[in-house]
Amino acid sequence: MENEFDFQEWAELAQRSPDAFEQRRRATIEAFLDASGGQRKTGVRLQREIDHEIRRADSPQQALSAISNMMWSQLSFLGEELEHLSGSMRELEAKTLARAERLNLALQAIDARR
Repeated sequence: MENEFDFQEWAELAQRSPDAFEQRRRATIEAFLDASGGQRKTGVRLQREIDHEIRRADSPQQALSAISNMMWSQLSFLGEELEHLSGSMRELEAKTLARAERLNLALQAIDARR
């Protein structure tokens, strides 16, 4: 897989030979997915959705807009999930502190009886 992305090189290839551009794009994506290990299945699904949006679009700008909307939607979802997780962690912390306080009081009562 390439280490550096040369936009100009890719743009020239797309202008000169769209088929060669698509072959190189596919090969680069496959190499990235192969290197993603356990996340490959998720990456393949996401790439399928991206390719679908590209095919559906009437222009590159429409494709970019659709893919951007996918990204923002996912970021919004992740933000909501993070907030839910944070709330759950705060709730767990409060319960743990309350139980620790009750345990501490019980231990003090036991010590007082001795």
